Amino acid sequence: MRRMSIVDGPGERFGHRTGFRRVGWAILIASLAWANPVFADEYVGPQTYKLAAGDKISVTVFGQAELSREMLVDITGNIHIPFVGSIEVAGLNLTQCRERIVARLADGILHRPSVDVQIAELRPVFVIGNVRSAGLQPFRFGMNVKMALAVAGGVGTAPPVQGAAMADYLAIEERVRQVSLQRASLLVRKARLEAQRDGQATFNVPGHGAADSDLTEIVAIEKDILDWQIANRRSQLDILEAQRPRIMNEINALNGQVATKKKQIELVKQYTDRYSGLVKQGLGLANLEMQLKITESTYESEIWMLTANISRLQMDLGAMDIRIQETEAAFKRQNLVDLQDVQDKLKQVEVTLPILREIRQVRLQQSGALVAADTPQIITVTRNRNGQLSQIKASDATPLEPGDIVEVQMPLPQNPTMSAETTWLGLGRTAPGRDSASLPVIGR
Repeated sequence: MRRMSIVDGPGERFGHRTGFRRVGWAILIASLAWANPVFADEYVGPQTYKLAAGDKISVTVFGQAELSREMLVDITGNIHIPFVGSIEVAGLNLTQCRERIVARLADGILHRPSVDVQIAELRPVFVIGNVRSAGLQPFRFGMNVKMALAVAGGVGTAPPVQGAAMADYLAIEERVRQVSLQRASLLVRKARLEAQRDGQATFNVPGHGAADSDLTEIVAIEKDILDWQIANRRSQLDILEAQRPRIMNEINALNGQVATKKKQIELVKQYTDRYSGLVKQGLGLANLEMQLKITESTYESEIWMLTANISRLQMDLGAMDIRIQETEAAFKRQNLVDLQDVQDKLKQVEVTLPILREIRQVRLQQSGALVAADTPQIITVTRNRNGQLSQIKASDATPLEPGDIVEVQMPLPQNPTMSAETTWLGLGRTAPGRDSASLPVIGR
């Protein structure tokens, strides 16, 4: 290849243009640094920016079209120029890059080469998090966080995503309401079972008021169940207790018969003794004496039968007492089983409900329903410096560098708008301004 010489004229004219451009950038950088003194030492411009992998530069070799082109700084930090090969430019500013290219071209390829190096395309800036259009954005010198968020559509959620998030929120809201109502129902049932266990005809519902229309039917049902349980228990016990007087009357009657038979036996014995004396004297009949003794034995046999019947009735009376106790025990046992079941279900609900509330809070925040205009955002800029990633807490005015990752997070609301479950229905607490003394009494 022939050696070429480039006259100084075009280069000087280009140098003047470059000088004016540099002055303009210097003024812009100084004004931005004055406006943002905290970040003045971090701000970069076209001439001070150091190239890195992913940047694209435009190399112009005057008079050499085949050597002039846009070149990408590859992952190793090099660019490739025809007839020259790879040149490492990572970590160099534009002036240093131009000087390195000139030195390589002057080394046996061109005589006094004139080279201009400009930035064609810088590494993009990535915007993620709570923005309407997340993704990468072309970097422009002078770019700050506010500009990047503006290009990303501002803080918030994209309408389709926001609509889906609102649907998810409404679904989880309904689930929270169902579980909260289930918890309230279990609390009412627990109160009823405890009253039933303690033999009370009434029970207290924690925090329930006339405004809690969702629970009116539940309370009424539990009240009816309590009344029915009390009436059913009393009815079964009354049936068993009603048998006691009948058995006692039968026992008393049999005891009276036994007493009568004993008197009859006593009279028969006296008559038999006197008649036996007559028989010994030859004044009586032996057959008649035998008949009297048979009559006495018959009466004694009847007494034994009556006594056996009395014992049977007394056993029936004892069995009835046992049945009464068993009936009482069965009611108590079933009550304890139901109470244990309710307590187990309450434990499950107590575990599930806080998780559902947290999910609802996230869904509500994702839907954008709680993002107010003055809600502060948490902005973090992740930057690669010398191969090391570092995070910077940023504001709208924080200047950006190529390759920065801007993440926007919205803090979860502390007091989101809740449904009626935020009352005692979901929290298991008395409503504001109420105490246990004002709780209504449910029952007869």
